Amino acid sequence: MQNVLVTVCVVVAAVYAVWSLAGAGTRLRFVEFALRRLPLLHRPLHALRARLLAASGCKACSSHKSSVPPVLLLGVLGFVALSAPTPSHAAPLRVTDDTGAVLTFQRPVTRIVSLAPGATEMLFTAGAGQKIVATVTRADAPEAAKRIERIGDANALVYPRLQALKPDVIVVWKDMTNELVIESLQKIKIPIYYVSLRTFADIPRSVERLAVLAGTAASAAAAVRELDARVAKLPKAPSKPAPLGVFYMMLDSPLYTVGSRHLMTDAIARCGGRNIYADIDFPAPIVEFKDIKKRNPDVILMEAQPITARDWRERWSQFSGVKAVANRQLLPFVEPRLNRMGPSAIDGVEGLCKLLRNVPR
Repeated sequence: MQNVLVTVCVVVAAVYAVWSLAGAGTRLRFVEFALRRLPLLHRPLHALRARLLAASGCKACSSHKSSVPPVLLLGVLGFVALSAPTPSHAAPLRVTDDTGAVLTFQRPVTRIVSLAPGATEMLFTAGAGQKIVATVTRADAPEAAKRIERIGDANALVYPRLQALKPDVIVVWKDMTNELVIESLQKIKIPIYYVSLRTFADIPRSVERLAVLAGTAASAAAAVRELDARVAKLPKAPSKPAPLGVFYMMLDSPLYTVGSRHLMTDAIARCGGRNIYADIDFPAPIVEFKDIKKRNPDVILMEAQPITARDWRERWSQFSGVKAVANRQLLPFVEPRLNRMGPSAIDGVEGLCKLLRNVPR
């Protein structure tokens, strides 16, 4: 209330001075403006207008600029000052990430560091590419992402540079980033937003949430609708697990595969297969050869180029008891879009389905 009274006094004093210096024409325009804005004061303002019109017809009156403003005018100004909306700070931005955690920002998010290639791609899809000030080494999609500064990867970061960039938020892929890195990020007190996907249907919703974070929800709406349409065109995963057991081999030492929180598992299911490690609630678990033998996959997909794939086949040759080895179903399959897990992963499903359709049942 004290601020309002001060404002009224300042406004009244300012208008008092302006009124004293103004000619009849300026005073008349002001009263006509007040008439349009304050219909409740129609009668007294009309009376004042009539007086001003009469004065404007006299040269002596129109040139007289020292008259004291009427009390009515001061009252009108006080009313306007009291009823005018006072400036206020924007409401804090509350954002929910893919894990359900709620982050609160006191100002719009304009500087983002993305620590996952897939998250970087999704931010671009959400219309927030220009707000990314740094990303990681393998973030190469879309093409514009290649021009963003690199500050390391999911296992090691250049922390002094990260802090110097003064990001408003750091976008991290849940469970795909080294725990030590996450602990270090928590210590520098910069908000962390987690991305996490399990199925292709999660991609549009994740992009939608990132758009809210970046303040680009309106412009991202069309992109989200397009993503929904593309996901809807994918083959449907069967309600029951398929009999074709698939082992997806990402690395040989240690032996990495994909679990339930990797899009590859959903892609395999949509293509008529069953990830033999879909029961592990983790994106990329490490497994052992003896356990793979026990689960006995029908096909082994090797994420390797031809020369590396040949070496892996030789290593597998000693495990002839595995159906995939006995039937020579060790197939190289390299699809960066599916591994990146950004929106373009949707387009990588077709190649996988084509490969698995040719596997003997």
